[in-house]
Amino acid sequence: MKKLLIGLGVIAVLVIIALIFVFRLTSGIVDVADQFFKAVQAKDFSEAYTYVAEDFQAATSLEQLKTFLEQSALVNYSDASWSSREITTLQGKLEGTIKTIDGGSVPVTMTFVKEEGKWKILYIEKTTAGLALKEETTKSVPPLDEINLMTAEAMHELALAINARDFSNFYAKLSKLWQSQTTADDLYNAFKSFSDQNVDLTILEGMDPVFDQPPKIDEKGMLILEGYYPTQPSVTYFDLKYLYEHPAWKLAGVHVQLK
Repeated sequence: MKKLLIGLGVIAVLVIIALIFVFRLTSGIVDVADQFFKAVQAKDFSEAYTYVAEDFQAATSLEQLKTFLEQSALVNYSDASWSSREITTLQGKLEGTIKTIDGGSVPVTMTFVKEEGKWKILYIEKTTAGLALKEETTKSVPPLDEINLMTAEAMHELALAINARDFSNFYAKLSKLWQSQTTADDLYNAFKSFSDQNVDLTILEGMDPVFDQPPKIDEKGMLILEGYYPTQPSVTYFDLKYLYEHPAWKLAGVHVQLK
């Protein structure tokens, strides 16, 4: 019995040592998260933006970050509690809860990457609130005929927006997540060069897309469609991202280029 108690005591000590080691290793990413949310709390979004990675900034403008924070409870940050911490040489991850000034709790996951020896925020995920049917939380890749239809509809709506120089109708059909991160004007500016050069994507109507790789659902639950239309003289390449918002897949990202 005495040996058993000694053994359990040793195990307990080892567990405590391991926890202390993990907390020390992850202190860098926790500090960055704290500094980021302190800036958000002070409504200093420009300062908060300095804590995000280069890839984050390439995908999300300062204005989009501000809009996302203002339209979520995260702007009311009061304190943070991290229940899970992970770290490797170049990447880190925090999962936990953001407590708000009005007493609320928001589940959050943050991914970090090292840039020039400093930790930066690569991705922020806020759990969506509301109702969802359990059987719909995990989606599979739709059949090819549906994939082709989704691609055709997305490119058609984009073509109409570019030709009209007005993205309000296109914006109205996007996923709620993307709508929280961008505006119709942002989308117009992103595709302004297409409008200025009179690029008419309606020529794609009736053409079947060619997929560079099989459509897939990534680790974030995004349906990824990458491929091209064999147009001439330039080939039309597309990268479409969809998020499932009951009862359908909604567009959550689009990139198109001619080359």
